[in-house]
Amino acid sequence: MQKDDIRLALQLMKQELKVSWFSFIGLFLYFSLFSILFYTGFSAQGARFVGLDLFFIMLFVFGPIWFKAKGLQFQKISSSTWASPTVVLALSLPIQKQVIVIKSILMYLLSSLPYQLYMFVALYLISPTIRDMMEIDAYISLTIIWLSFGIYTGLGVLIIDIGSNTNVSKLTTFLSILLLLGVILLIFYFPFFFTYGVVEWTIIIANKWPFLSAIISIIAAVVGFNYWKSKMIKQFKQVDFL
Repeated sequence: MQKDDIRLALQLMKQELKVSWFSFIGLFLYFSLFSILFYTGFSAQGARFVGLDLFFIMLFVFGPIWFKAKGLQFQKISSSTWASPTVVLALSLPIQKQVIVIKSILMYLLSSLPYQLYMFVALYLISPTIRDMMEIDAYISLTIIWLSFGIYTGLGVLIIDIGSNTNVSKLTTFLSILLLLGVILLIFYFPFFFTYGVVEWTIIIANKWPFLSAIISIIAAVVGFNYWKSKMIKQFKQVDFL
């Protein structure tokens, strides 16, 4: 990324930030609520509280977009095209598409990383169970694992912000639904096949290899960031904005 692209992206963000303050308050309350939920859930994980895994994963992937201001949300802009209004507006400006993508990514990260980090700090402070379970270096590693997960998976949801055509085949729709159900079932039955749930496995990994797991997670986040940035730029060619 060039400095000029980042500077232009930050300028594009100004208007979105003005209408997003209520969303940021909502995100703070939302992550506070889930901090309490996870505080009670960690002690239940050993009893196969699989909802903890599902909620944790959904929170880090979809949480940042659930409180988007209404005017910034994914909307129908033509008979067969859905996209974010801010993307459509930015296309009329004399800037490269990469700048629009960087702006979307920065807004996503601003709506995710601070609140996810806040949740992890809060959990460590209020939960004796977690403090007994993990040393501080292992907990920092666990935090990095999940923050990185939110980047290399969560950025994928921004593809729909760039735009999508609704005239997809029924087979594609069916396969997409089937894939989603498959992922949910995998998360649900994960503890039964692998002894522990997804969250508990990340705790085990962070405890055993704190430095290595943190480094691998950061590398995965960097790779995911660049992959989804490239994917979003290519997505412009797949959408009819006329």
